[in-house]
Amino acid sequence: MTNPPDAPTGGAAALEQADALAAAGSSIAAVARYRELLAAEPGHTEARLHLAQLLDRLEDGDDAVALLTQGLGRSPDSLEFTFLRGTILSRLRRYDAAEADLRRVLRARPADAGAEFELGMVAWRRGLGVQAIEHFRRSLSHRPDDARTSYHLADALNQAGDLPAAREALEQALRVSPRDAKTHHLLGRVLDRMGQLEEARETYHRARELGGA
Repeated sequence: MTNPPDAPTGGAAALEQADALAAAGSSIAAVARYRELLAAEPGHTEARLHLAQLLDRLEDGDDAVALLTQGLGRSPDSLEFTFLRGTILSRLRRYDAAEADLRRVLRARPADAGAEFELGMVAWRRGLGVQAIEHFRRSLSHRPDDARTSYHLADALNQAGDLPAAREALEQALRVSPRDAKTHHLLGRVLDRMGQLEEARETYHRARELGGA
């Protein structure tokens, strides 16, 4: 008869509790538990990452960035802290700082699909469609079955007027996520612009069936 695994203790137990609270939707209690753990163990990498991710979901990006910056003061080579901070900075429209973080990740990990995607989002938010397309395509070269990246590539291509390529990217996204209403709706818009009106109507109808616009 094998003995049951030991229950987590100390920091591991506190992290498990905080994660459980976050998963249950008890965000305030989870934030408090993560902060208690970090006060006791400031170098606890997972607690800092999980708290920053939760703060970002709670739309407290500035606090998340401050928390990650503190972490980088302790662990300046942490690519996990750097990547997450760059992603949040992009959403906060602090584009120069975001790009610096994400490029730092790419210098260390040149095939990092996530960093390429986030650089594409920085370029897109800046209105630099051609650069966004390049980053999204590089991201897909490393992670070809990522439906989210295919969708954003298609959106950028649609804005640039390359409708056949946009359609191809959307069809790739739908091969991976066939029930994504937003992707069906964008495909309808592309087909509309291409003059394929019957296909467009069918695609819009499918988007509505799936709960989209």
